[in-house]
Amino acid sequence: MHASFARTMTPAQVSGRTTVAASRRAAYPSRSRSVIRAQVTTDALIERAKTLTDDLKAMNTKMPTIRRVVAGNRNDLKALQLYQDALEGRAPSEDDEDAVRKLENTLDDLATYVQAKAEEEQFWEGRKDVVTSSIVDNANLTDDEKREVSGMVANFTMMGVQAGVWNALILLIGFVSLVTFVLPNI
Repeated sequence: MHASFARTMTPAQVSGRTTVAASRRAAYPSRSRSVIRAQVTTDALIERAKTLTDDLKAMNTKMPTIRRVVAGNRNDLKALQLYQDALEGRAPSEDDEDAVRKLENTLDDLATYVQAKAEEEQFWEGRKDVVTSSIVDNANLTDDEKREVSGMVANFTMMGVQAGVWNALILLIGFVSLVTFVLPNI
């Protein structure tokens, strides 16, 4: 259900960049008005961070995974700190444009991850009761027959793996016995 909501939104809406960009483009007629607009921008970033996190939690994503996505491949601890501060309700000041830009980029990356996660969830939801296998797809079987055959194939595979493990154990015992008892007596 959450995935279908995220899917109907455009990428700009998912990322939340439209509201932030619109507030940045607005003219600031007075100092008090600019403080209000700056507060709206930081509030929008905080709200966006919380919304994206709630969306990921609704898709059963745990916080350590979300933190890994936020930190990225480069393990960006500054971005992670800004994100965690935004979740706690603290945003960087408007004067620190680098921090605001970094938080915006981090949230854009997180929004991309949310969208990919939603698409993946929709994909698997569509294939929920469909049995696919390279073994049974070319056999002109009904879905019920495919389920039955797939169960048999799974059992057969399990027995093959178990047989391989038992064979390895028997060979190991034989080798250890040979090395321990036979070779020292020669």
